[in-house]
Amino acid sequence: MKFTFWGTRGSIPSPSNPDSPTHGYGGDTTCVSLEWGKDGLLIVDAGTGIRRAGSHWLRSGRKNYTILFTHAHWDHLQGFPFFAPAYVPGNTIEILSPHLPGRPSGNIIQKALFAQQEEPYFPAGFPELKAQFTFREVQPGEEMKFASGKETLRVQSALTRHPGGCFAYRFDGPGKDGIRSLVFATDNEPPIDPASPLIRLTRGADLLICDGQYTDEEHEKRRGWGHGTPSLCLQETVIAQARQLLVTHFDPSHPDTQLEKMEQDLIAEARHHGIAAGFARQNQEIIL
Repeated sequence: MKFTFWGTRGSIPSPSNPDSPTHGYGGDTTCVSLEWGKDGLLIVDAGTGIRRAGSHWLRSGRKNYTILFTHAHWDHLQGFPFFAPAYVPGNTIEILSPHLPGRPSGNIIQKALFAQQEEPYFPAGFPELKAQFTFREVQPGEEMKFASGKETLRVQSALTRHPGGCFAYRFDGPGKDGIRSLVFATDNEPPIDPASPLIRLTRGADLLICDGQYTDEEHEKRRGWGHGTPSLCLQETVIAQARQLLVTHFDPSHPDTQLEKMEQDLIAEARHHGIAAGFARQNQEIIL
C-alpha cells in the first residue's frame, strides 16, 4: 500500500519565495492518495495538490478515479477545476461526499464543486467537464470496501472537531507484511479523550497522519478553529497506541525554517514515548 502527499498546506496555497521558503514541506493545499493491489487508487481531497496528481495519472493512461472528501472547505476542493482527467471523455470519476450532521440536506461536495465553477468564479462550468461522474454520500461510521484484483482496501470514518464538521478516515489494506493501517485526520482539533470517535478510529494504527497547523502559542489564541498542534497530535498518538505519527496541514504563514524547528521539537518529545514522529512533505511517498 503506497500513500502519497500531493499537498500538505492548510488554509491557502503558499508558493515558496526567498522571504518565506516553503519548498521543503510544500505549498499546495491538501490532496493525498492511496494505491494498492494491481491498480487500486483512492484520492482523498482535492486541494491544489490534485493538479499535479491529475497530470501524473493522465500521463500513465489511467481512466478510472475515486475521490473521497473529508469536508467542503475551500482549501480541500479548490484544485478540482484543474484536475485534468475530469476533462477527458471516457474517464470515469466517482466522488464520495461525507454526510455531515447538522448540514443542509443534499450532497455537500456535489453542491460545492458545481458552485465553485459557476460564473463569475470560473470560466468552465462543471457540466462542461467531459468525464462521466457519479456522486454518493458517505454516512458517519460507514464502512466501505474497495477492491483491486484480489486485494481489498477497507475504509472507516469518524467525525472530527472542526467547524461545519469533517471526517477522518482509517484505511486498512495490503502491506509489505500483511494488513497495514493508517488514519488520515486532517482539520481536527484533538480532544484528548480516550472515548472520542477519532481515538477509537485510530486505535492500534500503524500510522496516524494528523492536523498540526498551529504552534502551542497560536492554538491558545485560536481554540475552536478546528486545528491542532504537533503536541496534541502526539498526545492523540500515545492514547490511541498508534505506532507512528506524521503531522500535516501546515499553516500558510509558517516557512520551512519554522517548520524544521517545530519538527525537531516533536521528534524529541515523541522519542520519550518510543514513537517515530515527523512532519509530512509534499511529494513524499510512504510504503506500508
